Amino acid sequence: MRQLFLICIVVPNLCFASIDVRMLYIKAVADFSTCGNALMPWGGKGWQPDEVEQPYVLQAKLNRSKMQSEIDEGFYTEANLEKLFVALTSDFYEKTADITARLKKLPAEDHSVIWSSLFEIEKDARLIREKLASDFRLHAEIIKMCADDVNKPMN
Repeated sequence: MRQLFLICIVVPNLCFASIDVRMLYIKAVADFSTCGNALMPWGGKGWQPDEVEQPYVLQAKLNRSKMQSEIDEGFYTEANLEKLFVALTSDFYEKTADITARLKKLPAEDHSVIWSSLFEIEKDARLIREKLASDFRLHAEIIKMCADDVNKPMN
């Protein structure tokens, strides 16, 4: 009887735990996506855009000069945007370190759910990149918002 009780309590919790960690990771990536896309062109030498991202990166870098000359000369420098990208990605890795460690313990079939969800996030990211490339003021506003989020003190 004890074993039956233990099975009824522990096994469902383990199943829900894997679903929870998957959803936590997917949500973290989705939350990171807009800022990650806004700052991706300044990812530095450690990050290289793929073929699909290259036109966006080139246009974003052209738009940066408009951001700098028309909005805020001191904020939209290459160096500051690179620094923001590093801070943003470091913050993401720090916040998801526990989740990532737990994901590594999940069976392979659980990872397929994550990959299919990440593929959907990437489809949305393409639309975000198109909008940011075509509207440098929106792009500048999102970068400022992301900087504020990264720089806000933790409670």
